[in-house]
Amino acid sequence: MYNKIAPIILNSGKANGISDVFVAQPDSLKEGLAGKIFVLAEIGGKKTEGRRVLDFLISNLNDNYYNDEKILLLDKIEGLRVENIFEAALAKTNRDLAEFLLQQKIKINPQVTNITLGVIYQNRLYFSSFGKNRSLLIYHRQDSHEMINVEANAADSTEVKNNTEAATAKIPTLFSSVISGEIPTNSYFLFTSEALLEYLSGREMVNIITKLPPIVAAEQIKNILAKINAYVPFLGIIIKNTVGLSNLEMREEPLENLSAQSSISSLNYTEEKTEQMLTPAGLINPGKIIRKIKQTLKKFEPKVNPNPRRVFQLEKEPKTQPSLGLGQVKSLNLARADSFLIKERIFFKKKTGRLKTTLKGIGQIILALFNLRSWVGLFINLKEWLKTLNQKNRLLLLILSVIFIIFLGSLLITNWNHRRQEAKTNFNNLVAQIEDKESLIDSHLLYNDEEGAQIVLSDAQALIASLPNKRKYQKEIYNNLVDRLSALEEKVQKIIKVDQPDQVNDLTGLGINSLVWADGRLYGASGQTIYSLIPNSSASEKWDINGSNSLNNPQFDGRDRLYYWDNDRVVQFNLTSKESEIINVTKENEFTGFKVFNNSLYVIAKEQKQIYRYGRTNNGFVTKSDWLREEVDLNLATDLFIDGTIYVLENNGEVIKLYKGQKQTYSSTPPLPTLSQTNKLMAGDEYLYLLDSSAKRLVVLAKKDGHLINQYQIDSLEQIKDFTVDEKNRQVYILAGEAVYQFNWQ
Repeated sequence: MYNKIAPIILNSGKANGISDVFVAQPDSLKEGLAGKIFVLAEIGGKKTEGRRVLDFLISNLNDNYYNDEKILLLDKIEGLRVENIFEAALAKTNRDLAEFLLQQKIKINPQVTNITLGVIYQNRLYFSSFGKNRSLLIYHRQDSHEMINVEANAADSTEVKNNTEAATAKIPTLFSSVISGEIPTNSYFLFTSEALLEYLSGREMVNIITKLPPIVAAEQIKNILAKINAYVPFLGIIIKNTVGLSNLEMREEPLENLSAQSSISSLNYTEEKTEQMLTPAGLINPGKIIRKIKQTLKKFEPKVNPNPRRVFQLEKEPKTQPSLGLGQVKSLNLARADSFLIKERIFFKKKTGRLKTTLKGIGQIILALFNLRSWVGLFINLKEWLKTLNQKNRLLLLILSVIFIIFLGSLLITNWNHRRQEAKTNFNNLVAQIEDKESLIDSHLLYNDEEGAQIVLSDAQALIASLPNKRKYQKEIYNNLVDRLSALEEKVQKIIKVDQPDQVNDLTGLGINSLVWADGRLYGASGQTIYSLIPNSSASEKWDINGSNSLNNPQFDGRDRLYYWDNDRVVQFNLTSKESEIINVTKENEFTGFKVFNNSLYVIAKEQKQIYRYGRTNNGFVTKSDWLREEVDLNLATDLFIDGTIYVLENNGEVIKLYKGQKQTYSSTPPLPTLSQTNKLMAGDEYLYLLDSSAKRLVVLAKKDGHLINQYQIDSLEQIKDFTVDEKNRQVYILAGEAVYQFNWQ
């Protein structure tokens, strides 16, 4: 174990926006190869948008870094370092974050956004910052510890060849540089938000961190800050380098008696030194200047220093002290260097009093614009000024005003035409891209690459969603593209629209609610009556099943028997003898679906995640046994079919294949467009048939591997109750309302 890490999070929910600290917890193999990544972030604005941005940033950085294949080659390729992999991951994250913000239409306010992310690998640290977060190194010096601001003391990389190359490098949007280097042995690295150092002095921070283990130190800091009546978020990460330390050396000294009161008093004592340590390089300390001006020139306005930049430098170490190993600066897109501390290319400069004065003046101007008296005064002054002009000057003023108006109008018209032409060009480019996608979809379908066609179709639909359609010509092109993509979508999803199926039987007044094809006929059931129907004929037969109440969910065993479910009982009807039998079922749980196979009853118990098999005795189906031999998720199950292999239907249209109590590999996937109430499953010799009554769609799958054959959309029918299939003649019969309809399937 090379280091110890502890996060600090306090009052994260009491401010606008989102504040959070993330430290990755990879498995031991990934940590040994690539270390741990961390993120410290404050994102102002709406909490929901901030959370989405932060979650995307963490997920994307984690994926780009740990899934980089070069991690496995670190000790096999000479010159390849963790720093290179982190830089590549950071560049990808920059690009992906920019695309995400654009797609989600989220705008980040730089004034209230502070993000630090990095990776700690063994005793080396690589990180990049955006905003005002602080990066502090606490190291042992002589008999005490010193704390320095790392970013303020970083130097430029010697590997930067010239200014021209640096100027032409493509700088990423947020994180433009990486600070890298080695943490000295028995030293600490501290990342904090700006607020934390305003409430806790540098000396207090050093005492706590150097005398307690990182986790305990983090809790002590939170306890001190919790006593302060401040509702601002405090964030931090403490990292201790333990490389080369023995177990005895790793023991921290006991903490002295610390409190919130001592923190405040010591803050006054160390105020000047802490300000100097934490002030960014090249900027004047405003507080110090103001104090001096008040002491010497209280009656005069403060003067602006003509040369306000100064460079903050560390106190030089005695020659006998070992070097801290602070290296040089380099940028992501410049030549790489194996040194510590890479200076940021994005600067958030503090402004002098001039900024305050300027903002105050702008505010006064804005208030004046909404003040009626200001406009009245302006009009009066203008009128008086015009009176002072002679006739010649008035004429010249009029001519100049007309010229200015013509020039301004010409400028506005030119700009409007330019923007209109640019919008038209962008529109035409998008249309061309969509048309290219259409050709690509046809190519995938030509080679039966349905998965590839679906991916390209999704891309085309995303493009068309961004296509403007306000103008008349845009609407015409947009509607044409939508129609063409809809046709391609149906082609990709294999949807066939059945406009108007043929009515073959009128069942008015019979109350039939189920249908099954058996022995060359249709059999319907209503209450306790079974009807035999001949398609395209008004002739019918019926049989009353004494003792039954509600016959539903019919099943044909393929020989001479029909089975119906009737209030927790099974009704058996012999097609040859026309005799019926009611078989009792010993029910202990709630069932979903039922099928009789080889004189055994099979039912789904979703809560128990089990398929029960009931053996038949003289008393009915009473001997229950578990059929599944492994756990299978059955929460979405709605029906099943069995022919030796059991097929389980889920409400989204997906089919699970089970054999000998175990789940089998099966390529069935939920059909598109999405289904949610698929409730009946039938099977023939070669195909599976699924019905979603609410979506009015019949799905046909290949029984062998589950791939999609066709989908039939029957929008013209209302109140679809049931269906059955004559597979030999490829005919589908639909029971809708009080009639039976028929169509042929391909």
